[in-house]
Amino acid sequence: MVVVTSQHAWASTFLEKESLRGLPGILLKPLNFISTTIKINGELPIFQLTAEIEAEFRHAGILLDEKALESSNERPFLEIQGAVTQIAANLYAYTIILELHQQAALLRNASRPWVVTWSLGSLSTGDIKKFQDRLQLLVRMFIQDYKEVNARPAQARSISWIPSNY
Repeated sequence: MVVVTSQHAWASTFLEKESLRGLPGILLKPLNFISTTIKINGELPIFQLTAEIEAEFRHAGILLDEKALESSNERPFLEIQGAVTQIAANLYAYTIILELHQQAALLRNASRPWVVTWSLGSLSTGDIKKFQDRLQLLVRMFIQDYKEVNARPAQARSISWIPSNY
């Protein structure tokens, strides 16, 4: 898993990026909060944030609807989880995790369990705007990796550049 702290981001591994190659598209699971958001509902427009994330994927040409993926043996899905806890006035501790789940064939038997093939996470503090900005950054990093490996033939190694101000 790649972890993004309040100051740094590390690029995905070569194998994580390669796991995105040739995917016909992905399903985006709705933004899921693993902690209660009752206290921050007024500050964190979850519905709007989810719509913005979906729009970014559509703009990048990545998302396909479920009907289009039903004809495929692979139905990968991206799960986004968040946890937000208020620690002071206008200051929150938060965690964000993005995981791409795909079916994988095990060599010892013919089962095809779901496995996480690409993941990215963030643990930081800040106001709700910082949480939203970080979530959008992580989504853009996924889109970048997806487009990078699907835009050209496989390379021996690739390096992603992440702006130092994140």
